[in-house]
Amino acid sequence: MFQLLQSAYSTISIQDTAVFLGMSEDDATTYVLQQGWVVDPASQMLTVKKQPIVTEQKLDASKLQNLTEYVFHLEH
Repeated sequence: MFQLLQSAYSTISIQDTAVFLGMSEDDATTYVLQQGWVVDPASQMLTVKKQPIVTEQKLDASKLQNLTEYVFHLEH
């Protein structure tokens, strides 16, 4: 659920965060602060720290060969 919140929000209230995470407001605040989020005590809002998007592609020659053969078969 934490990862969903992190990807869906840029800011979210402490109350909503606690509800989504199934925690008390204090526990939820402590948890997200440990994850690098920032709290604004005046507005009771949290600023979400986005995680860098990591994509890893592995080039596998056999998969490329299979795809080539499949496309060739479809065309002929």
